[in-house]
Amino acid sequence: MLVGLLTAWLLVAPAGPQVFTDVLGHRVEWQTPPRRIVSLSPNLTEILFAIGCDTTQVVGVTRFCNYPPAASKVARVGGIVDPSLEAIVVLRPDLALATRGNPLEFIESLIQLGTPVYALEDRGGLEQIFRMIDQLGRVTGHTGEADSLVHRLQARVSAVTGRTAAIPSDARPRVYFGELEGALWTAGPGSYIHDLIRAAGGENIAAGAPSAWCALSLEAIVTRDPQVYLGTFVGDDTAERRREAEESARRLLTTREGWRDTHLGREPRIFVVHEDRLQRPGPRVIDVMDEFARFLHPQAWEGR
Repeated sequence: MLVGLLTAWLLVAPAGPQVFTDVLGHRVEWQTPPRRIVSLSPNLTEILFAIGCDTTQVVGVTRFCNYPPAASKVARVGGIVDPSLEAIVVLRPDLALATRGNPLEFIESLIQLGTPVYALEDRGGLEQIFRMIDQLGRVTGHTGEADSLVHRLQARVSAVTGRTAAIPSDARPRVYFGELEGALWTAGPGSYIHDLIRAAGGENIAAGAPSAWCALSLEAIVTRDPQVYLGTFVGDDTAERRREAEESARRLLTTREGWRDTHLGREPRIFVVHEDRLQRPGPRVIDVMDEFARFLHPQAWEGR
């Protein structure tokens, strides 16, 4: 009888304080998982809901947090670069989650007001997305769900690369990701979009760029002669809006000086997705990778 009671007590007894140190050196400690969380970045919000958090645990998000639909039911605390201290403090959170995109001064002010902050590094390759999921699972008390999600996403990446890894270099289309006008910002080595292009069986024309995110000149892009355009669009995420974005890109590529002299200008191959799905480092990036791989190499999925 005594042994049984002791065993039961051990199963429910606290395991001791859990201590976490974030990318900025902040220390977060809890005996029980946080019950009231504020997310200061849309990708963190997506991950939180993907690992089992709900609207009773996530009590504040930014005005840009629109996915999943449940996030729309949560109180808004401002933007990413201009969150409101007052709006957060009134929610009485026991944890705020941030990224390097949030102002450092604001993060320090929030900590001084008594709200623990855990900041994550969201820049990096696909592995950084998995690392963020793991970190968020541990700091929020959803370790098991986070582990399961990471394993599923990694399995999906492996399923794609299992079909594309053997594709020879001369059969891998040269891909340009970025804007078609203006500063022509693109994703270089060390970015998750670079990893996505490679995993999908493409060759990133910015593979030799000096940094993970940089601007290329049109002359540099034309020299690399891209064959496929990977782009994004804003507005409603509908098939009609996607067709409009594809047609707009096609007109520019085939008529604008410089672009029209590339493979893209002569034979446009265009793949566009809603910017939220691709430009937020989170689980939906893997969906885009799968779709883009099938677009680049449909023959690799034929008969399977």
